[in-house]
Amino acid sequence: MIILIISLSLFIVLMIIIVIVTSSKNGTPINNTKEHRNERHRSFIEYRNEMRGNMGEYRVNAALNPLIFGKVNHRQINNLIILDERNKSHQIDHIEIRKNGIFCIETKNYKGLILGDENQKEWTQCLFRGERHQLINPVKQNKSHIYHLHKILGNKYKINSVIVFVRNNADGLGIPYVINLNQLKRYLDNFNDGTHLSDEEMDTIQRTLLNHAARITKEEHIRNINATKQELENGICPRCGGKLVERNGKYGKFFGCSNYPKCKFIKKL
Repeated sequence: MIILIISLSLFIVLMIIIVIVTSSKNGTPINNTKEHRNERHRSFIEYRNEMRGNMGEYRVNAALNPLIFGKVNHRQINNLIILDERNKSHQIDHIEIRKNGIFCIETKNYKGLILGDENQKEWTQCLFRGERHQLINPVKQNKSHIYHLHKILGNKYKINSVIVFVRNNADGLGIPYVINLNQLKRYLDNFNDGTHLSDEEMDTIQRTLLNHAARITKEEHIRNINATKQELENGICPRCGGKLVERNGKYGKFFGCSNYPKCKFIKKL
């Protein structure tokens, strides 16, 4: 794994050098204004984050492989993109279907100390020298994925949420199903809520989900994500398209979907 990471890093550096040299040979000036430097920096950050995400998903995929994971009767789906009834896309990192349940796995390749709880809108990433960043709460992110998987499967099966931290830095969160990569095998092996799926059921679940795989490009998926964010800002429920209305709850005010109880989406103030 270390050799793979080093090789990938060297490849990225080599590609950057090739682009710079090619631009110089072709007589294409490299724009070095502050605006273009910032744009190149944003592009690099986006590319770096995408590479980290892909590497994290690869490591979880490798961990779920029976050759590494040990002999296990399971069905596995990776990187499933589905469309909801409003034609909005949702990308799910991994779905693990076993005798003891269905697991919707969200992979995170965060570094540093991560602080947060299940109900917070955002988590805090604490890095070296006091640097801090706000992150989307992956628990809420995965709840949305599970909501749409339930609709595909007709609410026939329980789907369990699992958040996997590839860098094994999830211990401080204290959420039972937010785990380290090195805990994944034990967690899935020991999970027991009374579910027992037959081979036929596992095949049916996998086939049903794969039949709903969307044939869209990465660019279309990104546009869908941005449209969903815009809807939230405009007070529209991203799940069903209902209106978000202010409500009073046990823990204070929040925005809830006007289609409650059919839709239970909430947004904290």
